[in-house]
Amino acid sequence: MTTLIVGGYGSVGRTIAEDLATASDDANAVIIAGRDETKANAVASEFGDNVSGIAFDLEETDSYARILKDVDQVVMCVDQSGTAFVEACLESGADYVDVTASDEFFRQVEQLDDLARDGDATAVLSVGLAPGVTNLLAKLMADQLSSVSDIQIGVLLGLGEAFGPAASRWTLERISREFAVPTAGHSGSIRGFSNPVPVEFPRYGQRWAYSFDFADQHVLHRTLNVPARTHLCFDSRGVTSAVYGLSWVGLYRPAVEAIGLDRLTDLVSTLSVGGDGFAVTVEVDGQQNSTAKTLMTAIDGREQSRVTGIVAATVALAIRDTAVPDGVHHIHEILDPEPILDVLRKQGYRLTNSEQVRETREPVPPNP
Repeated sequence: MTTLIVGGYGSVGRTIAEDLATASDDANAVIIAGRDETKANAVASEFGDNVSGIAFDLEETDSYARILKDVDQVVMCVDQSGTAFVEACLESGADYVDVTASDEFFRQVEQLDDLARDGDATAVLSVGLAPGVTNLLAKLMADQLSSVSDIQIGVLLGLGEAFGPAASRWTLERISREFAVPTAGHSGSIRGFSNPVPVEFPRYGQRWAYSFDFADQHVLHRTLNVPARTHLCFDSRGVTSAVYGLSWVGLYRPAVEAIGLDRLTDLVSTLSVGGDGFAVTVEVDGQQNSTAKTLMTAIDGREQSRVTGIVAATVALAIRDTAVPDGVHHIHEILDPEPILDVLRKQGYRLTNSEQVRETREPVPPNP
């Protein structure tokens, strides 16, 4: 079994390479690919004979056939503007795992379901922390209820972690940007970093968190047919308040334009104004037989980018070693949450659960 990791010398890719290299006995089982062959080879040399490096540029479409030759699965750690490479993977029969967080991209890949089935390939999306772990936690709790009425997700990110430029730029672009959310049977629009709600995070206590365009809320609504909302805050209360204030008075966008998105991305990627911890809280409201309940579960720890790498490696191993259906799927649609969560527990991440019984006059109707 040979796994190609595209963007494999970033922080997420390194974690994936290390986990897969120690889990496989195949020579050259892991190939780290990126534009800089020197970096790819340098990272590959850290993990022994099972890992090698190769130069690869996604823009060079004529190299796809060469790069995918004898590759059984691909783990993508780089954002893409289109699906040309995904299509090449699925046509070649290579399974595909993607750690991107963009729902716009997810919707494009979802249209390739027939192509994946024709190629006897499986594509897994929503692989990471949010989306990813959040999807698994929501599905785990939803399965404990006879019906579900609402899903609320809170994400707290530490600003002291060394995020790559792509991750920083993705977040900066979505602050104060309008995005569509389903509300009461129709689609509404909301602005990123607006609508504050109090969220209780393990280790951090109650924080104000704000609407944000994470993909998990869109994916969970499409796949579970349940309204979902995701809210974001940072470990630094000061930075969170400042970002909200700028967005609320309409100055965030003008400020970004004045500074320049590229320059601001470089600045944010190098600043350290918080810790490297994170916390995620997922609440699911619904009905368990005749009782209205709210189920809550949370995960916290350090280095959310490492969580993404661990989850991606675990997914890659799962679709390699177990029977999974062909086609395009999100993580919670084809994989049992518990084994993945157990891996995170063993890596030192803490999961907590609680349950609240609520009074209700009318039963919540079951999902169609």
